[in-house]
Amino acid sequence: MKPLHSIFIVDDDPIHQQITEIMLDRLSISNAVTKFSDAQDVLEHIRAQCSNASELPDVILLDLNMPVMDGWEFLEAFSQVRPSLIKQIKVYVLTSSIDEKDKERVSKFTFVEGYLTKPLTNDVILSLGK
Repeated sequence: MKPLHSIFIVDDDPIHQQITEIMLDRLSISNAVTKFSDAQDVLEHIRAQCSNASELPDVILLDLNMPVMDGWEFLEAFSQVRPSLIKQIKVYVLTSSIDEKDKERVSKFTFVEGYLTKPLTNDVILSLGK
């Protein structure tokens, strides 16, 4: 399996960020992990780099519950920005929520590749590279 080139972890919990990054590194899934605590920062980065493929991630692992801009607001805003991007970005929701309403709501965003629950497992991480 070829490693993904770049992954953005969007989570306000530094412990979850660190655990996810360590697991990605151990499984050689990514050669570039960037961590963001605020979804607004990710959105601004993507907007600023929309035509620069090397600065855009291949995958975004997105937490839903965050201060400032939460995952829901990010998904709404990203759906507007997405058509202008030079490359396709896979978005996975990575959350501690097991609420069926959240899963249902996420499924309305057709570009979301999966709904993953914390903590990540090796099998789930390996499936990201496929």
